Amino acid sequence: MSAAERARLRADVAVAGRILAPAWPLETFIAVNPLDGLEDRPFEQAVALAGGAFGARGTLDEGAFRRAHAEGRVTDADLLAALERRHPEALAEPGAAEILLADLLHAPPAPSPVRSLLTRAEREAPGFAAAIDAQAGKWCAAFVEAGEAAWAMPGRDAGFYAAWRALAPRDPSLPRPARRALAALPDAPEDAILAALETLAIPAGERRAYLQAHLVALPGWASHVRWRGERDGDVDLVDYLALRLAYEAALLDPTAPAPEARPAAAAPTPAERAARVAAVLGAEPAAVAPVLERLPADCRPFVWLDAYEEHYRGPLLEALAQPPAEPPSAARPAAQVVCCIDARSEGLRRHLEAKGDYETLGFAGFFAVAIRFQDLAGGAPSALCPVLLSPGHAVRERPAPGAEALAERRLAGLQALSGAEDGFHAAKDGAVAPFALAESAGWAAGPLAAAKTLLPGASGRLRERLRRHAVPDAPTVLGVQEAFSFDERALFAEVALTMMGLTGGFGRLVVLCGHGSRTENNPYAAALDCGACGGNRGGPNARTAAAILNGADVRAHLATRGIEIGEDTWFAAAEHDTASDRVTLLDRHLVPATHVEDLDRLAEDLDAAGARLSAERAASLPGAPRAASARAAARHVRARGTDWAQVFPEWGLAGNAAFVVGPRSLTRGIDLGRRAFLHSYDPAADRDGGALETILTAPLVVAQWINCQYYFSTVEPAVFGAGTKTIHNVIGGVGVLAGHDGDLQLGLPWQSVADGERLVHEPMRLLAIVQAPLARIDAIVARNTVLQHLFGNGWVALAAREQPGDPWQRHTANGWRSEIREEVGAR
Repeated sequence: MSAAERARLRADVAVAGRILAPAWPLETFIAVNPLDGLEDRPFEQAVALAGGAFGARGTLDEGAFRRAHAEGRVTDADLLAALERRHPEALAEPGAAEILLADLLHAPPAPSPVRSLLTRAEREAPGFAAAIDAQAGKWCAAFVEAGEAAWAMPGRDAGFYAAWRALAPRDPSLPRPARRALAALPDAPEDAILAALETLAIPAGERRAYLQAHLVALPGWASHVRWRGERDGDVDLVDYLALRLAYEAALLDPTAPAPEARPAAAAPTPAERAARVAAVLGAEPAAVAPVLERLPADCRPFVWLDAYEEHYRGPLLEALAQPPAEPPSAARPAAQVVCCIDARSEGLRRHLEAKGDYETLGFAGFFAVAIRFQDLAGGAPSALCPVLLSPGHAVRERPAPGAEALAERRLAGLQALSGAEDGFHAAKDGAVAPFALAESAGWAAGPLAAAKTLLPGASGRLRERLRRHAVPDAPTVLGVQEAFSFDERALFAEVALTMMGLTGGFGRLVVLCGHGSRTENNPYAAALDCGACGGNRGGPNARTAAAILNGADVRAHLATRGIEIGEDTWFAAAEHDTASDRVTLLDRHLVPATHVEDLDRLAEDLDAAGARLSAERAASLPGAPRAASARAAARHVRARGTDWAQVFPEWGLAGNAAFVVGPRSLTRGIDLGRRAFLHSYDPAADRDGGALETILTAPLVVAQWINCQYYFSTVEPAVFGAGTKTIHNVIGGVGVLAGHDGDLQLGLPWQSVADGERLVHEPMRLLAIVQAPLARIDAIVARNTVLQHLFGNGWVALAAREQPGDPWQRHTANGWRSEIREEVGAR
């Protein structure tokens, strides 16, 4: 094949692969919109395409929506308002509202989507199609596991295609003709694909769609291969498609006649809808049919979704329209605590503010320092920043002056524990060693396993005490001066303080509070950590930012820029464990003696706020004691993270539904139910709109990815979720399989969005709420394609107002408009 043909093929594969979102490995699990490649299309069109490509729903089914209506979660007024927004022409005739409501509530539901983007093997020989999927999954698993498995895949260093091509012809499970065909494959994967397409008689005009059909057959593996190809390059979608198409060409008889196409499930006919509605209303079908014609059956799920969303959004905007709560009474806050915008921080902020004269703010949890961090123990550094960014600064942890001996003890303990753990796992994976291991260690392992299962809280506390004894804490510092030049530190400080709206009125203590989640036996642990820190914990970012802001040279520069930080202000770092609701104040050895008492008081109030938050969260956690005291609830919640059998350690970001950009006065005193991302913003300090543009094009985009991951994992768990945790098998730290083979599971496990059959996450698209000049928002949207797609295509809704007291305006294709909820509800 010529170089030009190969280049055209690679271009076709790249375009076909856009239907997939890259799937990060579990160790750095990053939330993504599984339909990320379709965001340039309207939401309804994108989910319709996904229905044909993946056989996936894009909303809850109508039965679920009708149950929500029966429970009062959606009302008739909500449905009428949705019809008014989406299909006003359908309500034009007298009596139309009653007819359409009856149709939504009682007509035969539309069938579930059926995957129509199929390969020849799927159409003509389903048995061969299953064999191709099994081979693709087997070889992908062997390749990605090779870095951790005791039995490495031979030839892996040569790359995926070369290693597979050398091994596949020896597979005894294949018929001899197929093995001979595989042995004759060309050296280049592009040539293998082109030859297979010719053998399969795929016309040139259908080639791209056919490649896409193979990609969506196992979307989990294909999505991870796409990520790996863009990051590591040891395997890419061309390699993956070469494998699949080579098997298809080798197994399938291209001369066999194609079977008749299987008819898809039919949507209810207009006559069937009219008959059902007429029976409900006691009318003639001919009288209701003209009205129903104006609302196609496939539009009904989106009417339901609109109503479902507005039932939450309307009251939220009404609450935010009320006069703000009274600010703290003290002239200077007892402390200012800057939390991550993560929705789980909302509860901590609310309960801390209730304890006294505290001011809280919200900012992306990496605190604007994109770093590659290496802790005291060394090892591979972690990229602590959103995946939209590349870390440009390497920060290393080292012993604090005078603490070198203690640091050595800590390192020795870490090495001993690590060596013991590695030896234990190596023994388990060996051919004969597991029998000796059971004989020698079973007497201890058995009781320990029983204690971890039956008494997880006590067992966790005991293990933590033993670990502290073996691995003592050691004061450390971060090499911030070496990692950042003065100009970089000065720029960071100014940008960060301006973006969070903290440019004056500094308290004696300003605490930068990152977050993470400590859970045991949880492959999805990274999904509970900080998305702004690349699926890692945010403590190192908080420590780095605090060190920069405490620098005298940086403060002197800030003073020349109009940001005066008093000499008695100290920036401290902290980390919020969202599984236990504990906040740990970090680097206490660096705190001046003048601020120790302030820090101790704050620590007590953070403990009390965390206990109250635990009591609040316990009400929704399966198996948690009801009507327990705050102290008992805190004990129970903390024990869940150490329970290796617990499939509901915390709910993570389940329930997320809104992203609020504005001063704390907009939301202070309002219980947002841990459902809103809260980003602080002061329009007066952002005259050129640069801070708002950054917020809308970075943190908001990450929040939308999170929202879509939860949304699609809930509405279509079989395709975009990860199924149930109870049958998960982890593959090389990359992902999980549902059972022992098959596709790599995408998205979140069912236990992250539901308690049994009851949904905990309400699948809604994100609502962005911004308090800023509307002209500023319009200008930002006009120059950012990503925002035009999100807002213009209905992936994110936008509401805004310029000043407190102004009515909320909704962003539409025809400009800003005021709320119409009351007007429609009275119709």
